[in-house]
Amino acid sequence: MLDTDTRTAPLVDEDEPKGRFNRRRMIRVVTILTIGILAVLAVWQDPLYAGH
Repeated sequence: MLDTDTRTAPLVDEDEPKGRFNRRRMIRVVTILTIGILAVLAVWQDPLYAGH
């Protein structure tokens, strides 16, 4: 019979704090948002249907 009452620790990097907010996560989110905004602006500047 398996003992399912044990709980394992979550897998996190040792250098990351266990809190929700940290600098690495903020930089990652800002980078993803910036790339997304630049991609949308690039499509708006040169839409694919402009050549027809």
